[in-house]
Amino acid sequence: MLVARVNIIQDTLRYFYKNWNSKYQYPVYIHTFGKIIDNELKKKINNNISENIFFIEINPKIPKQIKTNELYFNRQYLRYVRKYFTKKRLGFLHMCNFLTNINSYGKTGCLSKKLKKFDNLMFLDDDIYFKRRINFDFFDYLKKYPAAALSCEKLPKNQTTKDVTENLWSFYRNLMIKKKIKPKNKLLNDFIKYNNENVFYKINWTYGCLELYNIRKLEKKNLNNYITELNTYGGAYKHRWNNSYVINLFLMTFFKRPFYNLNLIKKGLIDTKIKGAENFVYWGYKDAYTSNFFKLFIKIKNFIIGLNK
Repeated sequence: MLVARVNIIQDTLRYFYKNWNSKYQYPVYIHTFGKIIDNELKKKINNNISENIFFIEINPKIPKQIKTNELYFNRQYLRYVRKYFTKKRLGFLHMCNFLTNINSYGKTGCLSKKLKKFDNLMFLDDDIYFKRRINFDFFDYLKKYPAAALSCEKLPKNQTTKDVTENLWSFYRNLMIKKKIKPKNKLLNDFIKYNNENVFYKINWTYGCLELYNIRKLEKKNLNNYITELNTYGGAYKHRWNNSYVINLFLMTFFKRPFYNLNLIKKGLIDTKIKGAENFVYWGYKDAYTSNFFKLFIKIKNFIIGLNK
């Protein structure tokens, strides 16, 4: 997990264990950008939820090859940036880099080296809500599939989608041509021939707040080379490319059955937002989720909501 919403992390973990992980006791590695979880909260989590939860502090940095004017929040010609993506959202770009580099253990802003020993990894958002008991092991599906996910859906064909996938098609197509790779996905392969990025709206993508990867299967298909190409280009920082897009493309390129759809939202087992979660977390700012003012604001907001029910 990459955690920024400190105010709700205990609830997220409590339901995660109560409704799933209490049966399996898989170790949980909580990563944070810098120190935002104090020792008192860490102790509460370990004592009240599990001792098998570990805390990793990492310090992300903008890559040297990325110029300031190339960063996504400076692309004011994009409607999405003008309306929703200010400089205060730099932490989101660091998050995209963290989640894209799914096996870059120990590198700047990436997963801890401690996870290198595992064959399979599951990524969870810090505000996911396990609302009902789930009695099967997600990891079982990684025996047949290279990946599994909370749910799958097609991308909406609108301006926002275009703005958050800017240049992704040209990067991907040029890479496939340069490396002389023929994608396993027939649609991707056909649309490469015709250079038509509308294929993005015709294929299914995984929903990114819960995803599992068989790392060993992916590494056998040269995942490391693909990640290197992504990092060299810098799409996470330049264009806000998140892991759901770039890792999905890798999976659909090299696997006939790229991922298993757990379909947990439709089954009513999981919601993507737990109570108290907000949309944006501003990493590196005093008015973030770690502030006392914000905690007070949430309490007042919840109290008012309660009065209106």
